Amino acid sequence: MGQITIEHRQTNEEKLSAIAPYTSLFRDALKEAHRLLASDIHIEPTTDGLQIRIRVNGDLYTYKELGVEHRQSFIQEVKRLSNLSIAISTRPQDSRLSLPSWNLALRVNSTPTLYGEKIVLRLLDMTTDFDLSTTSLSDDVITDLKIAATEKNGVIIISGPTGSGKSRTLFSLLNSLEKKTKNIVSLEDPIEYIFKGISQIEIKKSLSFADGLRAILRQDPDIILVGEIRDFETADLCFKAAATGHLVISTLHANSSTKVIERLKNMGVDEYMIQSNLKFSAAQRLVKKLCSYCAFVPNKEDLSNNPAFNLSSVRTQNHQGCSHCTNGITGRLPVMEYLTKNELKDAQNLKPKRSLRQECLNKANQGLIDYKEVLAYA
Repeated sequence: MGQITIEHRQTNEEKLSAIAPYTSLFRDALKEAHRLLASDIHIEPTTDGLQIRIRVNGDLYTYKELGVEHRQSFIQEVKRLSNLSIAISTRPQDSRLSLPSWNLALRVNSTPTLYGEKIVLRLLDMTTDFDLSTTSLSDDVITDLKIAATEKNGVIIISGPTGSGKSRTLFSLLNSLEKKTKNIVSLEDPIEYIFKGISQIEIKKSLSFADGLRAILRQDPDIILVGEIRDFETADLCFKAAATGHLVISTLHANSSTKVIERLKNMGVDEYMIQSNLKFSAAQRLVKKLCSYCAFVPNKEDLSNNPAFNLSSVRTQNHQGCSHCTNGITGRLPVMEYLTKNELKDAQNLKPKRSLRQECLNKANQGLIDYKEVLAYA
């Protein structure tokens, strides 16, 4: 009887352990990005060659630059290591990469550009704690968000740009709920983290948010998380679901808590449906956290015209940085402007319970963020 040969497939970690030059460079870039708690790595072909940039605390920094003779070979190697097809170069590709020993997962996208394929890797720290108490949101925000989530039906919306921490806030909120007695279902594009007690559904070309939401409503849900409201059909279904006894939590692209309502109206959602069912409307941003070791006291003359600042505690960024930080910054903190159902009752005079400027001012007066962040919301 012939011997059966079992093919050994290399794990992602085994692929990265190779000593080949391009593999080593990619591995080193990943390690540096992970060490710096970076959110993304950009591998960008340019007219002169290729640059590798790392996004840390919202800003991109150049890590390495390669000559044009290395451009295509390095891109091909990154594609191979990232489980992207090296035979496809004329259309976008998406992939995922799991590195369990690093406690890291990667979302990878390649897109053709003028000088070759650009590859962006989103780094997902699998040790992230999805707990409202560790998000650094203000206590008042957490309390009001939890109160909104106790509603038996309604819509909770958190708006903000990409990368503003909305997903962490929403899933931290879901994790604070009693999952044993509730049927909680999420629609995500894509699924990034796995959560116990939540039925997670991934949006694909064959399944839109609207189609997924229709299907979920036939599965006896109590709480539904819709990753993003992108069109009237999805918005309309969210508010109809709320009107029929479900709690719907979602995100929307809008510039403020009041602009959420304006955006919903522009999508075509009936004003009565918004007033009856919207229970919490918020806008979230991430602001840079000052290094407590090297931040310094600003010139008091710069603050003399603004009595809201606590002159004894405000600090400003040391762009030179120190051994404890990156350019004077040690991460980012969320700030949230929001309207509760009480503020939402007065549709003619919407005024946030807490504005982004007030949130930034509180954190600046604690010495946590640069006082200049407050001026940005003046």
